Amino acid sequence: MRSCSIQRLPAILAFVATGSLLSSCSKEWETFRHDGLRTGHQPNRSALSDPSRVDTLHVAWQWQLPPVGANQRRGFRSSPVVDDGRVYIGGGDGRLYAFNAATGALLWQYPPPGQQPLTSLFNCNPSSYGIASSPTVASIGSTKAVIFGAPDRSVGTGLGEGRLFALNAATGGVIWKSPVLAQVTGTTWGSTTELHQQIGYSAPLVFDDKIYIGVADHCDNPIQQGRVKAVDLQTGGLIAGFDFVGASTRGGGVWTYPTTDLSSVYTTTGNISSGNPGGEPPVNNALAMVRLDRDTGDLRWKHQPVPFELDADPDWASGITTVLSRCGTLMTSTMKDGWTYAVRPEPAAGASPSVAWQFPATGFPFTPGDGTVHGDTRFLRAGAAWGSTFITTAGGLNTTTNLTPNYPRLHAFDVCATNQLNRVRWIKDVPHTTGGAYSLGPPTVTRGIVYVGTNQGWLVLISDPSVHAPDGYRCVHPDVSAALCGFAGLPLVADPHILAEVQLAGSIQTEPVLAKGRVFVATDSGWLYMLEP
Repeated sequence: MRSCSIQRLPAILAFVATGSLLSSCSKEWETFRHDGLRTGHQPNRSALSDPSRVDTLHVAWQWQLPPVGANQRRGFRSSPVVDDGRVYIGGGDGRLYAFNAATGALLWQYPPPGQQPLTSLFNCNPSSYGIASSPTVASIGSTKAVIFGAPDRSVGTGLGEGRLFALNAATGGVIWKSPVLAQVTGTTWGSTTELHQQIGYSAPLVFDDKIYIGVADHCDNPIQQGRVKAVDLQTGGLIAGFDFVGASTRGGGVWTYPTTDLSSVYTTTGNISSGNPGGEPPVNNALAMVRLDRDTGDLRWKHQPVPFELDADPDWASGITTVLSRCGTLMTSTMKDGWTYAVRPEPAAGASPSVAWQFPATGFPFTPGDGTVHGDTRFLRAGAAWGSTFITTAGGLNTTTNLTPNYPRLHAFDVCATNQLNRVRWIKDVPHTTGGAYSLGPPTVTRGIVYVGTNQGWLVLISDPSVHAPDGYRCVHPDVSAALCGFAGLPLVADPHILAEVQLAGSIQTEPVLAKGRVFVATDSGWLYMLEP
């Protein structure tokens, strides 16, 4: 597997010069999934990538969110980011916190104590409480800034409309606040005359001196018109010429982050059918992977495997990972229905996207009567890229027959393999889960060692077989035993070795952050941990 280098990644270095600090070569972790490509990969060597050292991983410090009233705590759904010796994370209590990365000392919080927190009056699931958007660190002029999305009751209707904030990373002082980007004009559940928009989980992308953010809704009550918005990095002003909509009426919410391949902006969109009982609207960009013009938001192409007629709420919520593989750049993602795709960035505007592969290869676009089901299953975690390997929570070969046992299971795909049965490099059933929905958080990886959190509060470290010998082999089809695999004409794949397991407090729905030999993990019980070997 290749390491980060100037020779192999010249475009990445050009990306740094645009004002963003989102380099794939960074030893820090400056945005959700590490970089603007959303790789979830820390390429630099450290004790965290040494299989002989990670079994000593232990908690060096921990900190818990204070109660929000009547001893009620709001945990973390925002993941931490790390830069220049500081950790930044947004809490479910509506405050962004900055800590000393080495000691855990609280440096500042925004809004400061005594001021109204960043909360919404429309509450329904964890995306609606406080700050669920993971922050991003970037340079605004000569000042390091931490940028995040949140509801704000001090603006607009006073109900908690969504906007972006840029704070001085050293002091927490406000640099700018954007205009309202996600409108809330009422709190009546199901109202079709009110706007119930939110930024929610979407993490900002800093690219080309702009900040891109997705807009979805509060729990589909009712479904809203999905959007991608852009603001000026220097001023926070809305770029009026940029706009993308998921549908001309309702639908296509952007629940996840925008990403880039260093030329365009990409994202994935949510469901549409429930918001359009009269039939498919004229503009339908829902349930799709989309490529957008970075200046205008115009649709360049969309990969839309699930048609309107089969929409049973399979929001494409996991986001896109850009894989700079040995066979070229691929945009990879698993849809909520369990199917995984790799799409080539080209062709240009107006053409259909070139889909490199689908897993399992059952055919697309899907059609009524083909026997497939595309519903509200929980494959919605971002994947991670290491060289030509894509690591994800996916439906696997039993997607059409026995989907849900794959919730606590990771698949590692060789994105350049030409045969679907040889595409799977390894499969791992991660221990310490309940086995149901949300069993795993998003995996991250450093030079072949995978870090993943479980909903029973364990941080589990899994070694790629190229780094440590596997524990054994299993059938590529999860429902077929190893003994019968060959008789079924199927290959065996590696069952990788677990290097370490560390128990923490609370379900881990966020990503493990790997920066300069330290691991930072946040839980839904409101604990933030720093671990080191």
